[in-house]
Amino acid sequence: MSNREPFYQITRVRRLAQEGKCDVLGRARRTALDDFGWNYADIKRAIKTLQKKDFLKTEQKYDNPGLYVDFYKARGLLGENVYLHFRIEGGRLIICSFKRI
Repeated sequence: MSNREPFYQITRVRRLAQEGKCDVLGRARRTALDDFGWNYADIKRAIKTLQKKDFLKTEQKYDNPGLYVDFYKARGLLGENVYLHFRIEGGRLIICSFKRI
């Protein structure tokens, strides 16, 4: 697998956020709130504006190598510089990290 392209198509990621098929893990919610004052709705809104150009890398999930995690560094995402990573599992977008760069 090339690490030059995201494992998950950005259009699918945005669509899942739009449809509300999006879970933000506890730590990601806390750092989004602490770093940006953002709640779940704000995180979803930010994901819907994420760009492929912000893609950083893909890695296999450390405790489940059958799953892949895409990492992004998004500068200017709704006015903030955000580091995030996520996976898609069971038809849902799972946001694992969401914090200030």
